[in-house]
Amino acid sequence: MYLRIHIENFRLFAALRASREKRRGAVVLVDESGCIAELNSAAQAKQLLPGMTMARALSRCSGMQVVHADAQAERAARRILWNAAWQITPQIELGERDALGTATLELVRPDFEQLTTQVQQLLQRLRRCGLPARAGVAATADWAGFAATAAERFQFKMLPTPQRVRELLGHLPLPVLDCLSAGACSVLEAWGIRSLAAVAELPRQALGERLGPVGLEAWDILNGARQRVLHVRELDPDYREFFDLEDPVHDLEALCFLVHRAAEALALQLEQSGKMARALSIDLWMERGESHRKTIRLPEATQRATLMERLLRNHLEQLRLKAPVTKLQLAVDPVDPLSRQAGLFERSVRNPWRLQETLDQLAGLVGTESFGAPRLCETHRPDAYELEPLPIDPRALEANLELKGPPRMGPPLRRFRPPLEATVLLDNYRPAHVNCSLVSGAIAAFNGPYSLNGDWACPAPWACCEWDIEIADAGVFCLSRANEKWHLIGAYD
Repeated sequence: MYLRIHIENFRLFAALRASREKRRGAVVLVDESGCIAELNSAAQAKQLLPGMTMARALSRCSGMQVVHADAQAERAARRILWNAAWQITPQIELGERDALGTATLELVRPDFEQLTTQVQQLLQRLRRCGLPARAGVAATADWAGFAATAAERFQFKMLPTPQRVRELLGHLPLPVLDCLSAGACSVLEAWGIRSLAAVAELPRQALGERLGPVGLEAWDILNGARQRVLHVRELDPDYREFFDLEDPVHDLEALCFLVHRAAEALALQLEQSGKMARALSIDLWMERGESHRKTIRLPEATQRATLMERLLRNHLEQLRLKAPVTKLQLAVDPVDPLSRQAGLFERSVRNPWRLQETLDQLAGLVGTESFGAPRLCETHRPDAYELEPLPIDPRALEANLELKGPPRMGPPLRRFRPPLEATVLLDNYRPAHVNCSLVSGAIAAFNGPYSLNGDWACPAPWACCEWDIEIADAGVFCLSRANEKWHLIGAYD
């Protein structure tokens, strides 16, 4: 048995994948020569034909919409088709030239009930990627092609017996068979033959004597006598989706639509190659020559397109673009799936994706520079810290809080936040009395001063002097002087 997947007007729909609005009316695809290469049914109703020049086409339909052929978009669409078909079997033959947009799969002892479910899922995934496909199953590759041609869009037609095939051929006109030229069709019509079923009923030898090798080939195809070996080929994985937009976009919904199409295609690629996405990278190019790049580390490696879309949408909602976007690229960093068993007492996040989404929303509200996990800086400046992206794994956060370097000695200092402003009386340049909102009294003993300074080469260097002081019946405190101001910065236990 063979399965044929057929995408009608493949080059046209490959170029329209980046278009959010549904094109209504006559739409034609123009190739490099400036002639019509493909067209939709509305354009056919206006009597437009493939190969027609633009001047003749405009004279018949002045309101037609023109789309230019995009070789890169066609390669991406072929890869999507191959990745989707690979979900059923790796025995795939991709169509070339006139058969572009088709995939023929060889099935060995298929379970028809399971196959129906798989094909329906395949057609829906291609639909989400912007490729309208139809499928057919029959005993030969040629019969499967007839079944796919006769199926409705997004539907699946099965021809399990030769009788069902003969019934279908009775409804198909002669031009459906590619090997029949226009001259051969004219000869057959002159004989009163209008359907492929009538051609199949003719004697093989007599048909060959009148039409030559073309007639013999047509008879073998229609009667299932031609069996051919599929030309199976592999496609190298590509974890990037690129859109070169004819019409620049600037609104959020249009960008999210492109992200949706790209994420669905990348999810198919990840499933085909058995990989998972560890990080996402989105690149935007704008009209004024500006560009934007963002790499998002995923909380968990995944293959699900919806989860990747949610994180990218959160980022795009916070983005303020200065010009319309002309190009977009979405890429994933693939990794092998990680299999591990969680420990009995191990702490983990119940829903890391929901947590990451919430963190992105908070970062958008307060600003990325004011949101993150604190990390001590490698400096002697008191209370110096910086913010880094908040890790999803609690163990990573605990690692940041671990004390590094030589062991701490002496009593712990409980810092006042903010430090308490103080008035200090000096005796021979030494603190003798302190007065603040927490404590007031004479200094019974002190150690210091301890001079600290740094960042001399920076625009804002810092320096301070600290004393450890004891106030009778109050305790031991740390007193600091910086910029001619005194502060009580903490108390020792």
